[in-house]
Amino acid sequence: MGSNKYAVSFQRSNSRDEPQYYIRAFHGRYVAAHPDGQLVTDDEDINHHDVQWMIINQAHHKVALRILKHGTFLSAEDGGAVRCSDREIQRDCLWEMKQLENGKYAFHSNHHRWLTATGMTDATPPEQEAHLLTTKEQHHEQAQFDVIEVDN
Repeated sequence: MGSNKYAVSFQRSNSRDEPQYYIRAFHGRYVAAHPDGQLVTDDEDINHHDVQWMIINQAHHKVALRILKHGTFLSAEDGGAVRCSDREIQRDCLWEMKQLENGKYAFHSNHHRWLTATGMTDATPPEQEAHLLTTKEQHHEQAQFDVIEVDN
């Protein structure tokens, strides 16, 4: 499923002057983090949720994904759950970010699992299912994301 090219060009600091990014799931909806740490991919409109992320390069070809508005980091748990509540970069907040041959990105956690978006539809209320989780399966479209720089 693609090359192992690391996205090292995403070297960024914590400054609000640095570029921010939207992360869009395979179904066209954006990854958002609410103030309570809930992660969703339930809207195609970038104006409705907290959807701007910073990509902070870390050691060993890893990145940390920080939601700009709340200052919390996307992290993965061993069992597959994903949360956005840590205010400091912990081991669970580190992701290997790989650019795939089709131009999309995949995020691999320290637990050897892939960030995955559900195929949520408007018929499924957001509070009834996890929108983001990690799975051991890499070879499907749900583990591929667009990373789009925000135009300021």
